[in-house]
Amino acid sequence: MLRNTTTIFGSLQWICSLLFCFSTASHAQEDPVLATTPAEKDNGLFSLLGGPAYMPETGFMLAIGGLYSFNAAPKDPDSTQRSSVTLVGVANEMDSGVGFGIRSKQKIFSKQNRFRYFGQLSMGKQSLYYFGTGYESGKNNGKDDQNLVDYDFITYNADLGAHLGNNIYLGPILRLQYKKAIEESVSSTVAQDADFIYGQENPFALGLGIALQWDTRDVAVNARKGQFFSLEYANYQDNIGSDSNFEKMEADYRFYWTPVKGSTFAFLNTANFSSGDVPYYELPTFGGQDSMRGIYYGRYRDMHSVEHTMEYRQSFLSDGDYTKHGFTLWAGIASTAEHTSELYQEQIYSYGVGYRYELQPRMNVRVDLGFGSNDAQGLYLSINEAF
Repeated sequence: MLRNTTTIFGSLQWICSLLFCFSTASHAQEDPVLATTPAEKDNGLFSLLGGPAYMPETGFMLAIGGLYSFNAAPKDPDSTQRSSVTLVGVANEMDSGVGFGIRSKQKIFSKQNRFRYFGQLSMGKQSLYYFGTGYESGKNNGKDDQNLVDYDFITYNADLGAHLGNNIYLGPILRLQYKKAIEESVSSTVAQDADFIYGQENPFALGLGIALQWDTRDVAVNARKGQFFSLEYANYQDNIGSDSNFEKMEADYRFYWTPVKGSTFAFLNTANFSSGDVPYYELPTFGGQDSMRGIYYGRYRDMHSVEHTMEYRQSFLSDGDYTKHGFTLWAGIASTAEHTSELYQEQIYSYGVGYRYELQPRMNVRVDLGFGSNDAQGLYLSINEAF
């Protein structure tokens, strides 16, 4: 069965929001959908998530969580982007027993956007397929039960940016990951793989670095206009606690254009580079709910990767005003390689369609059905846009 951790948590958020809507719909007389409109208190909007669910990929799940958003400048909301925090806990069935996890995303903006903090936490016990390193390994090693491995994991990424003027932000970043396989779940085939052995012996990665960003987007979590460009560098060294010594750099450019009200074109371009003794699960990759949807997250890993995705977003209008509903279409290509000169020699593609429902102002619940190279496909359900 499919055991994509990001899909598990994303699917949970969508399913739980639907369950909460169903349980409270009787209180909305005019329109049952209004039951999902969160109560406002002290400028904060809170949406409660919780309930049981079942999906073929994950089995039976139980979860509880919520989405909270607020504006740090309620008297002048147009001057400051809206902040949001999500927190979800999940328990689900795995082949080897019960899996669990906690996921939280934080996007915090101070008054007039002088400072901003982006954080993401994932932790728990889940299963992932181990494909190996390189395009050929990802292509030829399918989702076989022999490749399914249970992991204990914790990941935390943090970005702090200070506004320097002219929409430019500069600040430190932290990258932390611990991921170790539970030995009883590892097949003899996987256990003999050199990249797996190195990652198992060096499960903790800690990197510190810096990010320079230029951001003219109107709303970071769901832009309709503007651009975003980021350059970030992170250094992982044993003298700061990392098990391995390596470096990573990422370039990220996004462009948003709305020629007609309700119709937005979004473009994503990313390039990731690494050097040194990079553990398997720190190698550049793509896939999952936010990148090359339709491709299993982490199926293609190598020292370098690139991605280019174009998405069309249509919001439905009523009497010239936005409604809560919309849909998307997207297509993308990506590539991984050991050497930069080999990028684009082998290309992976992704395309699909999605539905959008506005849970809070400019914060959508989404469901995406994606397809990709080598008969890949996936159903992704989450909160906020992929990029």
